[in-house]
Amino acid sequence: MPSIVAPSAPADTPVAKILSIISAYRHRSANVPDRFAKFAPQLETQLNDTVSHKEPVEFILPAFPFKAPAEDNKSKTLGSLPDKAEEIALQTLDHFADSIADIYEGGAKVIIVSDASVYGDLLRVSNEDAFAYHNELKNHASSLGLKHLEFVSAGLLSGSVSKDAQTLEEYSTQVKETRNLLDSQYTEEVDATADENVQATSKHYDTALPKSQDPEAFKAAMLKRGKAYAKLIASTSQKPIRLSIHESNNVGKITLDLFTPGSNPDFITPWHGAVAVLADATVRIVDASKVDMSKFNVATNAQGRPWLLREKSDLFDWDMELDFEPLYPCGMMVRPKHGHGPMKFEDVEMKHVRRLALATAPLLLRGFSMEVQKEVFRSKAGQLGEIQMWPFGDIIEIRENVDMNMNNVLTNESMPFHYDGVFKTRKDEETGEVISIPPLFQMFRNKSAAQQVGGLTLFSSSRNMIPLLDQDTIPLAELRKLKWKTFTAANPQFGGSELLLPFISPHPETGADTFRFHEPWPASKCIGPTSEPTIVEVPDLPVSEGEALCEKLTTLMYDRRVVLRHQWSEGDFIFNDNATTHHTRTAFENGHRELWRVHVN
Repeated sequence: MPSIVAPSAPADTPVAKILSIISAYRHRSANVPDRFAKFAPQLETQLNDTVSHKEPVEFILPAFPFKAPAEDNKSKTLGSLPDKAEEIALQTLDHFADSIADIYEGGAKVIIVSDASVYGDLLRVSNEDAFAYHNELKNHASSLGLKHLEFVSAGLLSGSVSKDAQTLEEYSTQVKETRNLLDSQYTEEVDATADENVQATSKHYDTALPKSQDPEAFKAAMLKRGKAYAKLIASTSQKPIRLSIHESNNVGKITLDLFTPGSNPDFITPWHGAVAVLADATVRIVDASKVDMSKFNVATNAQGRPWLLREKSDLFDWDMELDFEPLYPCGMMVRPKHGHGPMKFEDVEMKHVRRLALATAPLLLRGFSMEVQKEVFRSKAGQLGEIQMWPFGDIIEIRENVDMNMNNVLTNESMPFHYDGVFKTRKDEETGEVISIPPLFQMFRNKSAAQQVGGLTLFSSSRNMIPLLDQDTIPLAELRKLKWKTFTAANPQFGGSELLLPFISPHPETGADTFRFHEPWPASKCIGPTSEPTIVEVPDLPVSEGEALCEKLTTLMYDRRVVLRHQWSEGDFIFNDNATTHHTRTAFENGHRELWRVHVN
């Protein structure tokens, strides 16, 4: 079989890893050639200097100016303040930097420079609206605990002002000073055909800008101000890596996707669109002015502000006053509407849970009370489907338990990414072949989880991961041809059989493509006395190529755009489609952690 995956470079350095993360997050436009390879050596030189001084890797992103103004009584957005679209975009940026902090002790941060002062007058957006948007954006980032973002104004960046504006009057003064600076010191004419990046921005303006009596003059003014702004950023004493929200060839600046894989096919920015949860629970970023609002409800946040669009569907009709909100980057949370909780879990109809859990994974129910009784838990699981039995029975208490051998499940150590039941097997009556019989659903109840650090459950979604399969990893068509071989030693509950399994399998109910894998887990990662390694090989590839492929796939499973990092709260229920996701646990030390779990088909 021909080589399809290049072995990893021998020098597994922080710079190489950081460059790999930047490369993975870049947006590859269908309209502009991607020339990132041309820019990579310059980035590598810059990163080498940063890492050698053990300094944070700094990025700068001119963005988040204000919500696009309405035109002809039609609005692309849900209001003038940040909403779910900005929340997802901020989480994407923070997780991008956090990915770098995971592998580089110097850390990383993204400096967000609002460009309201650059374009507000041209787009006729008031200082009052821009100031309110900017403040709410910062407050929301703080409430989300996003620790890798820094917000500065263009005036602060240029040094023309010494502190951030605290009042609307101060803000208006600073905006005026910044515009004067741009139009005097940095201004120059722009040739819209000068290079690929300017051409891409010019083409974007052809459809994105409001109507004007002189569209070409309007576009020229926007390009001219944008060029002056770029010169101001380049002139600062700091030399962060430039990010962009405009389509580009990824030379000189890196264009990022601000939303989860597959959710933004039209490449809409948060301030030009809205989050829509479609009738099948799919999340899309849409231009609200083009949406048939008779088919959607506008969901509000706890403060009563318009937050997202949700298509009318019986998938969300549970005969209860509930909110349905997408989690980042995958899954959905269902909770009582403000002022209506807590509700009794016993009153939830499991047919609704099953349907929604098949459409989005994992499905988190929060704000539902239930007496901690296994009889109730077992009864509700039985309503979800047929309970799968194990040698230990049906319900397992997942907590530290040295008296029960289940590999690393009942320890406090970290675990590999896996799907439950991969090593639960039976013999095929006709062929005698040992086959894997994983369950369809996991049903979790958090009885006690007191960890402030560690003890997270990570859920990695096939829906998010499969769109990221490309030439940098392996194309989906090539992965579909391959199988992986795996083995772990037998314990009283599972294991002991060598299995050969496809990487891509149809979902047992929906038929959709699902990614199937088990993270290789060598003996060096096994800590407890019951922990055993898991061997994973790719028989159809040379050993080095198989190992490289497994490493790339494992990296994708941990990608922050793919994996939900869930910190348990008391009383949480999670219903997880075990065929669509993989999961793992991070190590923990302090505090009792106990989950109840049952498997359902």
